[in-house]
Amino acid sequence: MIRHHALLLQGKSFTESDYFTNTFDTSDEYEVFHFETLSIGDVRKIIHTAFVKPFTGDTKTMILEAGTIAIEAQHALLKVLEEPPITTKFILVLNSIEGLLPTLLSRVLQVEGAGRRKASNNSFFTIFQTSSYAARLESISRITKDKDVNQIDLLRDGVLSYLEQQPPSVSASIILDCVTKLTIRGASKKMLLEEIALTLPIVSLPSK
Repeated sequence: MIRHHALLLQGKSFTESDYFTNTFDTSDEYEVFHFETLSIGDVRKIIHTAFVKPFTGDTKTMILEAGTIAIEAQHALLKVLEEPPITTKFILVLNSIEGLLPTLLSRVLQVEGAGRRKASNNSFFTIFQTSSYAARLESISRITKDKDVNQIDLLRDGVLSYLEQQPPSVSASIILDCVTKLTIRGASKKMLLEEIALTLPIVSLPSK
């Protein structure tokens, strides 16, 4: 599982997403809340529930499905995401991220609601992961200059799949922080991707 206290998926239903089917551990304690518009009153109730200890296990996940989130609700939600209870994780499922505060986006890790490509099937990431640091930087320079969104997404998807398999470490935290900041409007994708390239360990392909 991704070691992050808050995830963001785009879609209408969490339980119908590929992320739920392929990645989420359904044995963990979780509860789904659905809102047409998430209001500040709703967020206050969510915060109260978030600080209630799980019935079983060490953590629980609160899944918030919403068509839209009111601005005042975003500010209130931001406070709990900045200092979340250690026993609660959050997953936001939104139809669109348009209108979200940049500060709120910076506190969540955005993943594909329709399911991410697995690293094993992501040939671009496999090549990137096994390339030298110089080759990685050259690749990033090319895809950012060309604004190749597809290859940037492939790289990001591969990194997320890689992180799911890693134990906590300083390098994993650095990479996760960079991936999270990629969703912030105005962030320098080139600098963040270069940081990932220089932090991600080089993997040798198995000999045939």
